[in-house]
Amino acid sequence: MAKTINEKLAEALVTANERAVDNILHSKNIKPIQQALLVKQGYLKRIIKGWYLLSADLSSQNTGESALWYESIWNFLAQYLSYRFDDNYWLSVEASLDILTDNNSIPAQIVVFVKDGTEILTKLPNNMSLLVTSSKTKPDGLINYCGVKIFSLEMALLKSVPMSFQKSPLSMQIALANANLDKLVESLLHTKNAASVGRLVGAYQSLGMRAESKKLQVMMESIFEKIKIIDPFTAPLVILEVNKKEAPSASRVRILWQSMRQDIIDKFSEIDASDFHFKPLNETLDAINEIYIHDAYNSLSIEGYQVTAELIKKVSNGDWSPESIKQDRDAKDALAARGYYDAFNQVKISLTEGYDKEELSYLIDVGLTQWYTSLFKPCVAAGIISEVDLVGFRKGPIYIRGSQHVPPASEQLMDCMAAFQECIVLEESFAVKAILGHLFLGYIHPFFDGNGRTARFLMNFLFVLGGYNWVVIKQENRRKYLDALETASVNKNIKPFVDFVLNSIEAE
Repeated sequence: MAKTINEKLAEALVTANERAVDNILHSKNIKPIQQALLVKQGYLKRIIKGWYLLSADLSSQNTGESALWYESIWNFLAQYLSYRFDDNYWLSVEASLDILTDNNSIPAQIVVFVKDGTEILTKLPNNMSLLVTSSKTKPDGLINYCGVKIFSLEMALLKSVPMSFQKSPLSMQIALANANLDKLVESLLHTKNAASVGRLVGAYQSLGMRAESKKLQVMMESIFEKIKIIDPFTAPLVILEVNKKEAPSASRVRILWQSMRQDIIDKFSEIDASDFHFKPLNETLDAINEIYIHDAYNSLSIEGYQVTAELIKKVSNGDWSPESIKQDRDAKDALAARGYYDAFNQVKISLTEGYDKEELSYLIDVGLTQWYTSLFKPCVAAGIISEVDLVGFRKGPIYIRGSQHVPPASEQLMDCMAAFQECIVLEESFAVKAILGHLFLGYIHPFFDGNGRTARFLMNFLFVLGGYNWVVIKQENRRKYLDALETASVNKNIKPFVDFVLNSIEAE
């Protein structure tokens, strides 16, 4: 008896799953007829010719739309580069430094060097590309990262050209702060590059790292007759002492916060401050209650939930019960709406505590947990997710569909959130607290889901404590909103997001 299409599909999926490595499948490892069937059904998504992503996300039409692609980029590169070039390749200095300092942005182009190779440009999903170029010699100081060969931190610093300091000052600052000075000296002794010595001594001086600068200079003066010290940084730097014991991503949060805050202060100084003042608690809560349905509809719609004002009213009036109404139990949108209602009320409780002069550090630390868990407790009650998923921060990587920003690894979340909360507490301006609070909660993405909603809660909690009004981000402006956040996260430009928020305030 001939096999049905479903039986053929099941067999093809079993084969593909057995032969894929970290979600990456090479066409040589599966029969053409099975490959064609899986491509047609949407389970295999083409990366480049002969290489596929095995993804069960049938809602995505191509590889670049699949969140799994961002998780699998380095797995693909490790397999593809090894298959093409064996052990004879390495990533560029710039790419190596981005990786080692947790740049958190997927580069538009990944540059790979191959000994005695030819230049090849290959297009990758999501407007990315892979440039393979030739080098006459294979360098020393290479290490493995996720199976990909890159420069060590010290060797990458040594090989960095002046342009690297000008284009990526934040990465260079974190790299210099985390480099092992003894290993750096060993590398310099091996290469005997006097120009690199002068740049590194000057860079340490520019960052106020006097001891490192002087020690490096003294050690190198015994090797080189003359060292020309230059400052490779051309733009003004936000100089903060980097704690080597905390994750590089946490240092990035601290430095980016300081570099962005003045743009927010300048923008908010242009608006009429008389429109905003600290209101009595009862007036504040009444105003927030009036805006609830409008806020819930838009915030949930931004996340893709199909909700209506009628559903929001039903939930807020208590006409919803997962215990007794099966239709509600099975409705994801209703669960999301109930969770939003509960979280919204938790934010009001946090605001009441804030009016009672509770410490902000406590309110932020406890509030984030309360708001986030409230969003998903209805899903726990319905048996859709496990209670374990609500405990602590996310476990494992997370990727934002369509974004070139990659949130920090789960191992770095404790450091990142500690740095993030400290920045909020120490910040004087509530406008800065609110806007950068939103930005960096999304930047860190500490939870397995609900990061956007929680970030908007945090922004409005801080706005209201500062005397501003609750801001509704409207669903029809979703694209502008996400684009502004992407510009801030990837290009480190906060101005479009500040403009977007101010326009939303004026619209309210």
